Amino acid sequence: MNILALDDEKLALSSLKREIHEVFPNDEIICCQNIDDVIEIVKETKNNNQTIDYAFCDIELPQINGVQIAGMLKRYFPKVKILFTTAYSQYALDAFKIKAKGYLLKPIRAKDIIEVLDEMVEDWKDQKAQLKQNIRVQTFGDFEVFVDDKPMHFERSKSKELFAYLVDRKGAGVTTERLAAILFEEDCYDKKVRNNVTRIVSFLRQDLKKAGIEDILIKSWNSLAIDPNKIKCDAYDYEKGDLLAINSYRGEYMYGYEWAEFSSGFIENDKKIKK
Repeated sequence: MNILALDDEKLALSSLKREIHEVFPNDEIICCQNIDDVIEIVKETKNNNQTIDYAFCDIELPQINGVQIAGMLKRYFPKVKILFTTAYSQYALDAFKIKAKGYLLKPIRAKDIIEVLDEMVEDWKDQKAQLKQNIRVQTFGDFEVFVDDKPMHFERSKSKELFAYLVDRKGAGVTTERLAAILFEEDCYDKKVRNNVTRIVSFLRQDLKKAGIEDILIKSWNSLAIDPNKIKCDAYDYEKGDLLAINSYRGEYMYGYEWAEFSSGFIENDKKIKK
């Protein structure tokens, strides 16, 4: 296996490598001190048709934080398992609104790595069980909505796309004209198109009402949005640094919607990597 260790402090990186070696004595441990090192390693690894299996990423780095690097790694090595390292206390982790599971507190010891690896599988199972909340939205891969863990049915594909776009907007209001540009991009905005948008909004409201979640919509004069606090969304969790969301990302966001290609900005700096 290939294991990446990232820390901008040379002594901390040397110590981390030593402790990882105790846990994985027969595997390749690749050390990096900055984003440029990571980019070079990713290039070399991909060119050799290999993969990175584990990545130990320091959270606080001079140019970029570890969460962003983790997202980049997941883009190119979907099966990589991410573990974050940090010098911050549990209280600081709480302040960052990120979960302590899957995070290693410095100074790191081999036994800490083993404990976290043992916990991670069970921890992810527990988190998946918690996802059986009222509304769960899947944006990685195909867009799907689950209510009480059951797939939600949309009568029209356009109403499903409308809901997907509102999720992508994360609570920001969208005008009728903007929705027309998204849903009917090849048509000029006129009365007919405006009426079509109104019909799609009506279909969506009916779909949500049948599912018992119509209160998720926020409608005001010429503006439509969703309440993001009422859904559990993998993309939202990803941005918060949630390990379950990071490790579930496979390089695809709302597959099939052209407008979504411009909305994967939460993974930064991956454009620096050239095949």
